[in-house]
Amino acid sequence: MFRKTTVLAISLMLVLSLLLAACSSGGKNANSGGNGTGNQAETESGDKQGGNASGGAEGGAEDAVKPEDLVFPEKFPDVPKAVDYDKSYAYDDMSKNYTIDIMLSGFINQPATKDMIKEFYEKTFNVTLKFTNLSGEDLVNKTNVRFASGDAPDVVLLGDKAIAQALFKQGQLLDATEILPYMPQMMTYVTQEYKNWSTDNGNMVGIPRLPVFPDVWGNFIRQDWLKKLGMEMPKTADEVFAYAKAVTEQDPDGNGKPDTYFMGAAGAGQGFGMMAGLMDMFGHRSWNVKDDKINHPMLDGTMKSYLEFMKKLNDNKLLAPDWYTIQWEQFKAYTLQNKIGMVNYPGWNLLQEQYSASQNDVKTIENWAPVPPLSAVAGQEGLMPPGGSPGGIYVISKKAGEDPGKLKRIAHFLDAVQYPNKYYWVGNQGGGSEVWPDYTKVVQNEDGTYFYESDMAKLQNEMKPELKGMMDWQSLGYTLIWERHRYAPDVPYNEPGDKYQDIVRAYPRQTNYDMLLNLDGPTMNRLKDFTQKNEIAFVLGKRSFDDWDKYVDEWKKAGGQKLIEQAAEQLKVTAP
Repeated sequence: MFRKTTVLAISLMLVLSLLLAACSSGGKNANSGGNGTGNQAETESGDKQGGNASGGAEGGAEDAVKPEDLVFPEKFPDVPKAVDYDKSYAYDDMSKNYTIDIMLSGFINQPATKDMIKEFYEKTFNVTLKFTNLSGEDLVNKTNVRFASGDAPDVVLLGDKAIAQALFKQGQLLDATEILPYMPQMMTYVTQEYKNWSTDNGNMVGIPRLPVFPDVWGNFIRQDWLKKLGMEMPKTADEVFAYAKAVTEQDPDGNGKPDTYFMGAAGAGQGFGMMAGLMDMFGHRSWNVKDDKINHPMLDGTMKSYLEFMKKLNDNKLLAPDWYTIQWEQFKAYTLQNKIGMVNYPGWNLLQEQYSASQNDVKTIENWAPVPPLSAVAGQEGLMPPGGSPGGIYVISKKAGEDPGKLKRIAHFLDAVQYPNKYYWVGNQGGGSEVWPDYTKVVQNEDGTYFYESDMAKLQNEMKPELKGMMDWQSLGYTLIWERHRYAPDVPYNEPGDKYQDIVRAYPRQTNYDMLLNLDGPTMNRLKDFTQKNEIAFVLGKRSFDDWDKYVDEWKKAGGQKLIEQAAEQLKVTAP
């Protein structure tokens, strides 16, 4: 199976090819049937895996389970199946049109002058959609403004649970258990762990979203440059720094110009982006337990060591000139044009994008290799960051819940676009077979899974730049958890890409304590702003590390101490 969808998700620089990719190939899907139209979403036997898992939301509103009777599964299904579509949503009176106002952070965050996905959804679900796609920071700001001004959107897909917690405390959100009885597909993956993660003071503040890239992000290094430079794969922070200097100072691309760099954050000035992965060399990047006491990177020196390392890289001019302010997509001009020595990426996407950027030069697939977990201490085992976290959280405004009919339509729509339900492929493959019936199809594998296939050459002629904003619908439900790729000579990056992702998944990881915590959302929001401003100040030398102890005290007063006590209480350990 193959998933050029992922390309869509990541590559703005190659917008056209990305959109094609999204529309062309994909991973397995237990839904859309094999008739080539993508319209046969139901499983062959009307399998009701989702409805059974939820306690049964099928058969009409009267049959929907009560919120208190919802049954959350212990784990994800091994191979998800689509729910029986007609029975599952019989509760929805489709004769009435509703307006649904949706906000999310997309991959492109630009309007589509002709949004064929939106048109399809509006016709299929008898809705009028207001779709707002913004960058992550803008989404948070606009969400807060709209709720505060009494103009609440109906649905927001947030990346940060703390925002959901804060809005719920303000009485702005519906308890998710009020809508989940109408969402049998969602109920196949909202596990007990996911439910606990999204529950605050007994209230489920939103619905966890499946991650797009499940634990496949890792550091990747230019192994061809390592060979040229006569270096081994780095294992420690010192060896990473030595490689960074060599990349920047020894002209590994051989063009005689000082235009190669170690890395860049590519976080648009909102954090350390792909360089955040370097923190794992120094310790656990989030809440954890040490010696039966609650611990945090601010308390055990992990954050200080990481920021000192970042400052060392910056002081030695080993990072791209605009490493902190540049946006993710724009940074690909460095990565894919052979100017960067290390990135943090999903392996398959990196190989596919490199292959496309090189005009299908198969040799470029061999440029990159995953870096095993690094450690600041020689001989000490490195660990990847905690895994298994959700990919965001859907929140439903309380205002939307005031109209039972509208709430059911929202449930119907959101559920139908989840993996692997009937309309999953539409928004998650740039239109899917429903929008591009002549060029795309869904094919069933022998194991009962599905993959998505398209005629790239024909699609390329149809795709227009003004359509690229359509890709942001992909944020609504796209996931690669169950996705694999087709192995064939015309897609030479698929097999090594899958191999790299399996390698990264298999690396040992830190324990994910965050899944067990429900810390105060407003406090976490304040601390996020506080730390972001101070961390970059330390790296740029605008604040001295001589002030570190003072800074930690400031962090505690800004809310850190409150969170320390909450985390200790919730994990039943002592506070330092």
